[in-house]
Amino acid sequence: MKRILLLIIIFLTGFNSFSQPITVSTTTYTVPQLVQDVLFAPTTGSASCVGTISNITWSTGNTGTNGSYNGIGYFTNSNPAFPLSSGVILTTGDVTGTPGPNDYELGDAADVQWPGDQDLFDYMDGLGIDPNLLDYNDATILEFDFTPLTTTMSFDFLFASEEYGVYQCDYSDAFAFFLTNLTAGTPTTNLALIPTTTVPISVVTIRDGAYYSGGGVNCGSSHAGYFGNFNGGAAAPGSATNFNGETVLMTASSNVIPNNVYHIKLVIADRNDNQFDSAVFLGGGSFDIGTPNIAGTGSEFGGFTDFTGLNSVCSSASLVVEAGSAPITGATYAWTLDGNPVGTNSFTYTITQAGVYGVTITYPGGCQQTDSMTVQYRPSLALGTPNDLTQCSAPFNLMQNTPVIQNGVSNPVTYHHTLANAQQQFGAIGNAGNYNGTDGEIIYASVENFATGCIETTQFTLHIDLSLCIVPPIPGTPPDMVQYETTPNSGVSIFNFTPQTAFVYGSNPVSDFTVTYYPTLADANAGTNPITNITAFQNTISPQRIYAVLSDNAHPTNFTVTSFQLIIVALPNVSISGPVAVCSGDSATITFTGTPNATANYTFNGNPAQIPLGPSGTNTFISPPLLLQATFNLVSVTITTAAGTTTQSESGSVVVNITYPPSINTPTDYVVCDDSLDNDALNCNFDLTTKITEITSDPTVQVDFFETATSGSPIPNPSSYCNIVSGNQEIFVRVYDPTTPACYSNT
Repeated sequence: MKRILLLIIIFLTGFNSFSQPITVSTTTYTVPQLVQDVLFAPTTGSASCVGTISNITWSTGNTGTNGSYNGIGYFTNSNPAFPLSSGVILTTGDVTGTPGPNDYELGDAADVQWPGDQDLFDYMDGLGIDPNLLDYNDATILEFDFTPLTTTMSFDFLFASEEYGVYQCDYSDAFAFFLTNLTAGTPTTNLALIPTTTVPISVVTIRDGAYYSGGGVNCGSSHAGYFGNFNGGAAAPGSATNFNGETVLMTASSNVIPNNVYHIKLVIADRNDNQFDSAVFLGGGSFDIGTPNIAGTGSEFGGFTDFTGLNSVCSSASLVVEAGSAPITGATYAWTLDGNPVGTNSFTYTITQAGVYGVTITYPGGCQQTDSMTVQYRPSLALGTPNDLTQCSAPFNLMQNTPVIQNGVSNPVTYHHTLANAQQQFGAIGNAGNYNGTDGEIIYASVENFATGCIETTQFTLHIDLSLCIVPPIPGTPPDMVQYETTPNSGVSIFNFTPQTAFVYGSNPVSDFTVTYYPTLADANAGTNPITNITAFQNTISPQRIYAVLSDNAHPTNFTVTSFQLIIVALPNVSISGPVAVCSGDSATITFTGTPNATANYTFNGNPAQIPLGPSGTNTFISPPLLLQATFNLVSVTITTAAGTTTQSESGSVVVNITYPPSINTPTDYVVCDDSLDNDALNCNFDLTTKITEITSDPTVQVDFFETATSGSPIPNPSSYCNIVSGNQEIFVRVYDPTTPACYSNT
């Protein structure tokens, strides 16, 4: 018997080691510390960065014949069946009675009953869901003011009660989390609701009918998915708390307005009596009123917190970020770029370069919060720097700067009155080539980067200089210069601009003006990098535009730019091809391939001839029947283009040899005796190959047999030919050299 008792004791000892109850203290923290250092702090004892917490008040307990009762306390837990590790308890009884196991009823004697709460009564009574409600007793209340930093607030909690089991079909003790926006003065709301409903949480609204142990009819379950543990019966010894049951861990939350002052009242009370206590367990460190995050502002970046990858910033964009949704009164802001201090004590910061940006917010109480974000910029086009346009008077040709701005790309350029319009490519100046601008006016140029989708901008200024009011010279229009390349396939030609000069002068006196040539429009307008070797300008680009400046000798800044193109035409070429040999008496097909529309010059057995190549660049010559060897030699190729007529020597030849058909003899008839009674019977006694020695004595030739003179294919088995023709069958013979099958003899 003692041995059995010992095993039971050992078992219970081992069971309890894995089912520890919670521990409760009313002295570890004062009530204000429970708010500031337990509900708000992420770890025990750390300072909380929560803006302003004020007006912390509380109410609980009474002193009777059985001593003082305190319904507010701090708890810690290591029992894995209970989902909170630490936090604050609000109970309708003495908080020291809440630790498990669940081995006695939690309820206070009548002499220690303390008042209820009128707000809670008015709220519950106004819902009309408890017709038997008379009053509330033993109310424990914790309330305070706080200022949220972001747009939401939340905290974790669970509800536990002695009324689970026997009394879970009657309306139970009540609790509420009353939230009020003091700044806005909006109506108070209750956060202690079953998720996605407007139903207050209680024993009767969250219950599992499987644990009903009262008398009468079982009222069944209600929102059973939110019921957590029933701690009665066999579960009682291992219960973390001394309550019969509890809900799952839930979260109370609400949308809030940053920097508004809110008041929250956490209250729980006994219904109609002071028996069968209930409690709310609040998760330590779960009271979340937000952390300011760096985010973009404005219509383009408002609320964005990521500026990397696909969200990277265009180089022309103006990126202003802010540390949270609104400035915090009394806080200071310290900004950094790649870890180095930048900026001043400002709630916003204007970003102008890529990097890692951080901000440290120091609150009036001394605690700090930090946040950071990485900003990347998209690669920009290498736009050229436009020139300020200076003229005697308007109008201005803004498009003079287009090639300068494009700097080698073809992306269109638009011109605008304001930077904002340029950044949006909105309201472009329509008459950019003849714009009636004013002195000192800034013109904003806009170019879209098709690779990144960014719009990039630059700017230049218009100037009106009355000293320039001289009639600009009117140059003539020089023609384009078209020349052949110097050597075949070189792509190079040497140009002499001297003939162009007369065209540029036009009707202007040569003594009063000077003509200068430039490789780019920018150089022409700036008067830099003139072309000095105008008589032997080596060009490799076709077409290449050359800019000619006609300037007034008396007023060098009074000039006009015109232009022409250098066009290089490839020299013509031709090649010849044809057969090595033809049969005596046949024609040879000679193919000429080369530059389209050129003419090939050649000789045929020493006689000169020509053949046009046509648009395709190919043509063929079919010779007369050849009995002797023929020779075709290329001489040259001639073409006429815009560059003139040119003839280029060519080499290449085709020698056509003559082959002759082999000699052939007519063989004697092949006669066999057909002794069949049916004259039409198949006779396969013919071995045509026996006639080969009669046909030819040359063992190198090929002999084929055909049934008709026009047969396309020879008889496949001449050694066992089957004759199905009644009477005589004529066989046709072809003899040819296998190397030249087209040259053959027939019999």
